[in-house]
Amino acid sequence: MQLHQQRPHHDIAALFAEAKDYLRISAPMVRYSKLEFRRLVRQNGVQLAFTPMMISDSINNSEKARQNEFSTGPDDQPLIAQFAAKDATEFATSAQLIYPYVDGVDLNCGCPQSWAIAKGYGCGLLRQPDQIRDVVQTLRRTLPTDFSVSVKMRLLQGNDNETSVQKTIELAQQLEHCGVTFLTLHGRTAAQKHSKDTLNIEAMAEVAKSLRIPLIVNGNVESFQDACELHEKTQAAGVMAARGLLANPALFNSDYPLATATPRACVEQWLDIAELAGDHLLFQCFLHHLSFMWSNQMKRILRVQLNSLNSKSQVLEFLDEHCDLRPSVANSTPPVYTNCTYNHFTPPKHSRHLAAEAEEKSCWDAASDGKFFSEFKSQQLSSNNMEDLELGGLFADED
Repeated sequence: MQLHQQRPHHDIAALFAEAKDYLRISAPMVRYSKLEFRRLVRQNGVQLAFTPMMISDSINNSEKARQNEFSTGPDDQPLIAQFAAKDATEFATSAQLIYPYVDGVDLNCGCPQSWAIAKGYGCGLLRQPDQIRDVVQTLRRTLPTDFSVSVKMRLLQGNDNETSVQKTIELAQQLEHCGVTFLTLHGRTAAQKHSKDTLNIEAMAEVAKSLRIPLIVNGNVESFQDACELHEKTQAAGVMAARGLLANPALFNSDYPLATATPRACVEQWLDIAELAGDHLLFQCFLHHLSFMWSNQMKRILRVQLNSLNSKSQVLEFLDEHCDLRPSVANSTPPVYTNCTYNHFTPPKHSRHLAAEAEEKSCWDAASDGKFFSEFKSQQLSSNNMEDLELGGLFADED
């Protein structure tokens, strides 16, 4: 089919094929995989980035949701848009809307949060493999064949480890046959708690070996060394990081192979990006990333002070005074933001779409703290020692 293209699309399959060892990938993280953060991690070794997970119902039926949830620019590539969708029509509609601005679309079949499963999203779809196959096949009939279509999944539940691995391989091979460009596999089942011990590296290696398409592996990547070791043990085509990148956006930067915390230069890059972004970057998002990156470098009293500030100017004054950190972009040219319009495609509506419009006011507020940062801030308040402050399992659902 013919759809408007805002820019030439990257060949994602070729991107994997041309990688020297493995592709470095930034995960889809609700609230935190926004354009400005993608700009930061791209400056620090990330070769492929995902948008946050977007709810297809909202994107398909609300212009406000599209403008709030998605933004991009000429430098924001290659880029995969991830969606949570219940059926093929819903996902295909989102894909056609976003098509001009991204290089592929990804179906979330990995989110283990109870709200997502209750609504038929995320891990809930793993119970319906026919539905997942239908989604992929519909996309392949709807969009050009060189446009990337992918799925992010977890290990399937089984009576034992062997059964779990075999069921995962079977679904992965079925999706390969249906035409996915690549797959992403988080090495835990939906029921497993987040801890280093529950990550099944051997299972990921078995799945990678069983496929002819690229497999991205995900889990426990908290440093450049972790990423390299996970690639070595699984021989996967790509390694994805989530909370590790929040704690250190320079995780994939080979200039800092032994870094256990965010390098000062990376924090300064974030201040520059935020300064140039102006009103495009919400204050809460700006502050949250700073807190994730730099809290380990501050004592509790300073962490509390930082998180009590309510404007960018106050934060910059605070960092200048207490941390000798400041932006350095006085004469720099602001980045370009693409004017994303969606009049190239009119989404069809049915009863469930109309119901989604009625629920729009109850959607989460991007300007609020959210569960993850609220838990992280609580940990900051209770920890007196800088060394004790970690992201830990707070972002397990995104990893």
